[in-house]
Amino acid sequence: MKDFLLFSGTSNRPLGTLVAKQLGKKLSDIDITRFIDNECRVWIKEPDIDDRHIFVIQSLSQIADQNLVELCLIGQALKTLKARHVTAVIPWLGYSKQDKEFRKGEAVSAQLVVKFIEAAGFDQVITVELHSENLIPFFHIPVLELSTHELLTGCVGGNNGHIVVVSPDQGGLSRSDRFAAFSKHPIVHLSKIRDVKTGEVTITGIDGSVKGKTVVIFDDIINTGATAIRSSEFLKKQGASFIIFLSTHAVLAGDASQQLQKSPIDRVIVTDTIAIPKQKRSSKLTIVSVAPLLADAIKIIIQ
Repeated sequence: MKDFLLFSGTSNRPLGTLVAKQLGKKLSDIDITRFIDNECRVWIKEPDIDDRHIFVIQSLSQIADQNLVELCLIGQALKTLKARHVTAVIPWLGYSKQDKEFRKGEAVSAQLVVKFIEAAGFDQVITVELHSENLIPFFHIPVLELSTHELLTGCVGGNNGHIVVVSPDQGGLSRSDRFAAFSKHPIVHLSKIRDVKTGEVTITGIDGSVKGKTVVIFDDIINTGATAIRSSEFLKKQGASFIIFLSTHAVLAGDASQQLQKSPIDRVIVTDTIAIPKQKRSSKLTIVSVAPLLADAIKIIIQ
């Protein structure tokens, strides 16, 4: 295995530390501070960068704008020091939901974010569960997208005939179908309508039975949690005995954590692609780490 260096930005340093531990390394020395006007300042203190293979771990989570700029400054600094190959390890690619022009005059933000990353000098990207297939063509550098299906399936248990996957909406249909196929569980689909003015979600039907079943709702992102909560209320009325909500990226916007805790959902399982502060954790929440996935991907690249 070739020698390499591993840096972490500030957005998810606990994950960076876990990845370093998986690789039997320490995080390399970097100083990231902010001026009084909140501008970011990056100083690479590691003495030997020239011609090295470098990995930089940074999620584009809240506040996404600041973490994106920080990532780009790290990449630019490393390239200035003549690093041979710099890979951005971005467990959660913020702005990924803004992957097309929904209304005339809107910026396609995800496309511009990709340009920022490339302009900073990164040679490759490792990421986890992109929200949309539309993102891949935006890149002109190699992208390795990792799946959490195996990791999350292990949290649910084997197929004992009492587990069914539920697709919460049409948008999540292909993701849920892929997860159900991987986990070898049957799947049923919900239909819903959303009020365009209020955002209120109403579940209108289901194409199978969940009576007496453990129900697994799978989605790539927990944002406000509204869809999962409305789905769980409907599923309990349909006779579901236990509801598990699986999600890769725990954005948990606003009061999502409190609303999920009060909901009929019995267990919420997420990964640590986004650092989750203590105030957003609850007794229902289980966090599993993607550190082994990221470490394995790094090992493959540097072999």
